[in-house]
Amino acid sequence: MTFDIDAFKADMPADVLAILDSADAPYSRPEAAEPALQAAVQKAPDNLALRIASYAFYFYANRLHEAMPHAEACLAIAARALGVAEDWRLVDRSSADFSDPARPQRVYLKSLFALGFCRARLGDVETALPILHKVASLDAKDELGSKTLIGFLQRGGASAESDGDDED
Repeated sequence: MTFDIDAFKADMPADVLAILDSADAPYSRPEAAEPALQAAVQKAPDNLALRIASYAFYFYANRLHEAMPHAEACLAIAARALGVAEDWRLVDRSSADFSDPARPQRVYLKSLFALGFCRARLGDVETALPILHKVASLDAKDELGSKTLIGFLQRGGASAESDGDDED
């Protein structure tokens, strides 16, 4: 996935950009980036680009518990843009055209997948599976690969090629 910094900045209020400018190199200097991200989210909690950036910051730092609220915020923002229920359990294929690659639909699906993936990585497979099944039901072409992840989790984390007869 590419990251278009100009598109990111176009969606960002100037005062929030000023806060973020103090947090250059977020991965090499997380101690400076994190307070800036938190301050920016306080000022613009419904800014999708900022929430995506915050999710990525925590996700790639393997701080999944802290990443999930940002994925949830992205999901809520996308749900409002699509005019669907904010509770993902109430959404089905008739709620919106999820085959359309338009921004709100993709953000919705990717945010829901992110929640399921984080839950799975944290070992909460019981919560992850219903979320991932919902993604699979909405993503008819399985472009996000939720069915593969579901299969992996249902096999207890074993690959499909594993026959269970390893004697090493």
